[in-house]
Amino acid sequence: MMPSLPRDLMSWPFFSIAKTPRHLPIVCNIGAVHLEVAPSGRLPVATIWDADIIVWAVSALRHAHARGKSVSVHVPGSPAEILRFTRRGEGAEKYDRLRDALDRLAGTRVTTTLGVPSGQDRVTFPWIVAWQERRGMIDLILPDWLHGAVTASRGMLTLNHVWFGLTGGLERWLYLLARRHAGRQPSGWSFDLAHLYRKSPTAGSRKRFNLELRGIVSTQGLPGYRLVLTGTTTRGTLSFLPVAATYPQGYVDKWRLYVDNAVEHP
Repeated sequence: MMPSLPRDLMSWPFFSIAKTPRHLPIVCNIGAVHLEVAPSGRLPVATIWDADIIVWAVSALRHAHARGKSVSVHVPGSPAEILRFTRRGEGAEKYDRLRDALDRLAGTRVTTTLGVPSGQDRVTFPWIVAWQERRGMIDLILPDWLHGAVTASRGMLTLNHVWFGLTGGLERWLYLLARRHAGRQPSGWSFDLAHLYRKSPTAGSRKRFNLELRGIVSTQGLPGYRLVLTGTTTRGTLSFLPVAATYPQGYVDKWRLYVDNAVEHP
């Protein structure tokens, strides 16, 4: 089962990239797109590491649906299965962290104009509508927005498993952005730094953002891509260039799920 995510999730700041709890909403308004990701109660905004659970759940639905199986918003699985898929390892501490992540996902509220049904301006949902653990199994209930991304063929992309091992929040978000926009295009994709900052989930200053970018570029740790910074910090660009030697093999290019015949097309 290949890790997968809806394209919409890979282009926008849906998750906190901070390693400390974020209790302030993430708000992004660019063009016709509105996105607000807010905490509820005492729980902080779900993080990009918590998103690994969403990757597992969506991948499980996609895997089943592509093979003609009936799928619903319910996604069952064992904690060990989720931890293995996301490469977290096992142990009591890992299980506790998994439950904490599930609570944050259930407590985060997303309001967006992306992927809304016809006739609606925007939609609000939690990442997990509800979850329960019983007899060693976890049952998640996903929102219709995520379920629809799989079954309505809005378009999904597979991820490199190495993504689970990326430790930096901004680094993880940049990989999703590169995967979504650059793909395997020989010329890659470039972003204006000012636009990239506006689009990012960072809570820090522009100066701090630029420093983090330079550190990521210097290490070149994104699987399948080489990062190139050009220009100045005020008028520069960041380019994502595919690297054949490190680009993963298999179903990693753009594909759509064709419901009629349940076939994956690269």
